[in-house]
Amino acid sequence: MEPLKSGDSHAPALLTNLEVMELLQERVAIREASSSSDGNNNNNKLPSFQSRDWIEQTVFDYLNSSPAGSSEVKLDDMPKLVKTLRREPSATIADADNNKLDESSDVVQGYGLTTAETLQVLNHLPTSLVELHLLIEDLEKRIPEEEKQMEFLRLLSQYSWRDVEEAAGEEEEEEETNDMEE
Repeated sequence: MEPLKSGDSHAPALLTNLEVMELLQERVAIREASSSSDGNNNNNKLPSFQSRDWIEQTVFDYLNSSPAGSSEVKLDDMPKLVKTLRREPSATIADADNNKLDESSDVVQGYGLTTAETLQVLNHLPTSLVELHLLIEDLEKRIPEEEKQMEFLRLLSQYSWRDVEEAAGEEEEEEETNDMEE
């Protein structure tokens, strides 16, 4: 086994859980289609393939029970979300012809996440600020306003269809207000 060199055209790509799930789902479907057309029984498989099939099925089941598998995220929606997550916070939309701002939106919200952070966010699809703080290094420095952090979670919920857990501080303030009124 030799280490990859810088600039190697065969450098490994990072895959999200959703992409791995889709790949495994395709492999299982192809395998089932070929075994049903051949009339082969699962008991007639070579032992090495039985292990491979078991591993693939186990990984698929695990990923299917993860946030990425249990959500309604579509693989086609991922590139747009990744662009938003990776874009620097003050990036603007420039017109290709004359570098003027697009009239429909002056500033595109970006978050400036690293590749690893983007991958973790896509795999875990956080729904609370606590989860977000665990996934993104120095979140309080990079996105200091709690409202912006909640916007980030709402953006993710648009793609994952998972409900965002509101900040605990807001709930505590409401309870304190109700207690004071009584």
